[in-house]
Amino acid sequence: MKTSLTVQRALSIAASACVLVLAACVDNSNGGTTTPTLDATYLGYTNPDTKQTACGNCHTSMQRTWITTGHANAWQDLQASGGAAPACYGCHSVNGSTSPDSSVADSAGFFAVNADSKKFYYDVQCESCHGPGATHITAPDESQPLSTIVAGVGATKGCATCHNGTHHPFVEEWARSPHDTVFTPPTGVRAATGDGPYCRGCHTGQGAIARFDPRARYQEMNAGIPGITSSWQPITCVVCHDPHGTDNPANLRFPVNTPDLSTNLCMQCHNRRATPDMVSESSGPHTPQGPMLLGEAGWVPPGLSVLGVSSHGTDANPNLCAGCHVNSYPVNNPDGSLLITATGHTFEPIPCADANGYPDSTVSTCAPAARTFKACTNSGCHGTQDAARNAWLTSTARLDALVRTLWVDADKDNALDAFPADSGLLARVKATSATEFKNNDGTLTVAEGAFFNARMPSADRSGGAHNPFYEEALLIATVQALRAQYTYLPPAPPAEQERVAQRMRVLRMSWR
Repeated sequence: MKTSLTVQRALSIAASACVLVLAACVDNSNGGTTTPTLDATYLGYTNPDTKQTACGNCHTSMQRTWITTGHANAWQDLQASGGAAPACYGCHSVNGSTSPDSSVADSAGFFAVNADSKKFYYDVQCESCHGPGATHITAPDESQPLSTIVAGVGATKGCATCHNGTHHPFVEEWARSPHDTVFTPPTGVRAATGDGPYCRGCHTGQGAIARFDPRARYQEMNAGIPGITSSWQPITCVVCHDPHGTDNPANLRFPVNTPDLSTNLCMQCHNRRATPDMVSESSGPHTPQGPMLLGEAGWVPPGLSVLGVSSHGTDANPNLCAGCHVNSYPVNNPDGSLLITATGHTFEPIPCADANGYPDSTVSTCAPAARTFKACTNSGCHGTQDAARNAWLTSTARLDALVRTLWVDADKDNALDAFPADSGLLARVKATSATEFKNNDGTLTVAEGAFFNARMPSADRSGGAHNPFYEEALLIATVQALRAQYTYLPPAPPAEQERVAQRMRVLRMSWR
């Protein structure tokens, strides 16, 4: 057996137990014609045949889960793709090209050793993300090779250095999404009352990782602490994906197919204030998307039994939020060759599309006809894009009409003003019975519940697509409850009452 420099370095560690573990896992016999000469900074594998990383000899739990990930097969998959080329090796091996340690040249690791040693640096191992480990293995307490959570187009370290380009433009699409918005901590009263730290759990990368994986350690984790220069990060790749591996597809930290607000990855943040809290109702709904999809959002007027009704949270759409918001598909040239692969990481279910059908990065708004509804067909919910588009337009129009019946915010200040400054039933209640909007007293009036529901479509931001039947029934019942409670409100014309009654009969049939 030939002993590698990796083991020689490991043998210098004072802790004899770790040395024994390392020595037992080493097998550097390679059948080659020369003795492997390993890199001076990168450890790589101690046994390429079993994919035992040098780091994993001590970090056994990470080794056990990492070996199940695609990163552990990156080199083999590249060779099997039929497109292997030297330009690909930087992202399929251990080297300095993705290292968070800026002092390590790109020529290190795989690119620095002879042919017989290269197999020790195949795949995306620990050091691809954490940087070189030679110093750490000789002086563990003095050197902690921490990874980075930064991401961005043109990044020189981290996930974004490899997960980009024609075949997988993850970072390019993510950079156009709201997840790339850097959080600004609240100031003034909200910060003083503790809302600042509370918001960070979903609005910063550091805060979200602290919730999802309290043990995680990385370079930017101490943002906001005096004397630490790292800044707040947005919702980057490693917030949702654990590069060490999980039991979920794509190494997601939590499943996306569970209809549970506390365990579904997306819903853990897209679930904040979905029902009135009777104390601070005036602030209205906030990120109610998860509860709306599951039929649990809003103030439910007396006599309406719709809780749990879900039109898009069904077996036809098993991945729930991700089924529509993370839609991957190839976009081809006229000759059938691949132009680019849409990864779904703009998280827009119906993005504006260019002439080729790829999400258009040059526009933020467009006509419905210019949007692609592939997510609606690929998820299994609709048979054709035209059918999905028409359903969305119909739902949006119905909800808009109901909201306008409840409230028209004439001056666009997001505050309910008494009629005639604002119009709609709620503005008339405010003009006649302003005390019905007292808030902060531990009770909820019909007017307060109705005001909460009137703002639900704007907060939900789906045009009713998350749960069109449920949301429409909720608003119809809200209008009826207002008129029943405040008898001075103008009644609906008889023809409108009949139309509404007929529509409610249709809605009830749809969820039976």
